[in-house]
Amino acid sequence: MDRKRLLRTFITVALFGALVAVIIISQNHDPSNPHASIPKDVWINGPHGHGYAVNNNQQPWKQCYPCHEKKGLGGEEFCQSCHEKSKVNVTLPKKPS
Repeated sequence: MDRKRLLRTFITVALFGALVAVIIISQNHDPSNPHASIPKDVWINGPHGHGYAVNNNQQPWKQCYPCHEKKGLGGEEFCQSCHEKSKVNVTLPKKPS
């Protein structure tokens, strides 16, 4: 009997610890950023991250805005607000007429 109780206590403590860990980790998640699940360094400097897209595509109206708008974040305004928060001075390319 004592062994079962010890095992139940151990499982309860482990589950409680896991719950606390999930709550703490979720506090660092920014739900307004669609790229929050990707580590910032990978997103900025990764092989197909933001830097790659900017240097090789430079057509945010095709690559970025549709996804941002679908998620209800806005298009160009969302990109610009993120750049301003990060203190990045950039002029976004405009869609040709």
